[in-house]
Amino acid sequence: MNSIPIRYAIDACALIDASNEYNLKKKCFTIVWDKFAELFVTGSLISSIEIYDELKDEDLLSWLKNYKSSFLPLTKEIQDGTTTILYDFPQLIKLRKKSSSNGDPFLIATAIEYSCFVVTNERFGDESTGDYRIPNVCRKYGIKCINLHEFIDQILE
Repeated sequence: MNSIPIRYAIDACALIDASNEYNLKKKCFTIVWDKFAELFVTGSLISSIEIYDELKDEDLLSWLKNYKSSFLPLTKEIQDGTTTILYDFPQLIKLRKKSSSNGDPFLIATAIEYSCFVVTNERFGDESTGDYRIPNVCRKYGIKCINLHEFIDQILE
């Protein structure tokens, strides 16, 4: 058994999917949200303020307001880490019509700075075409990357 507590840095898509799959208003999912709350309070679940700014769902934002301090500011170390990540993987930031998601390199830099697993529901991109996504970049930097369901399984064990 690992005696070092695991720390997680969570992506917007994982929070959005959690909100959709484990409805905040349903009693049967209280155990999931109580665990999220516990992890936020203890500092075991964090993210970047850039990820918080990507969230639009009012119910999720209303619930998260009590844990906004868990969405960490862009310190010099995180900004420097983000610069390195974007130097290595400039295609991580994409200008998309549908989404304005540019928090990915900040999330990864936060995970590196705080020695976290990354929780995201992004899938691997096709590296042969230069389509690097969070899981690809995490693998390149040796960061453990898990999806929402793996995260839920780990935290509810």
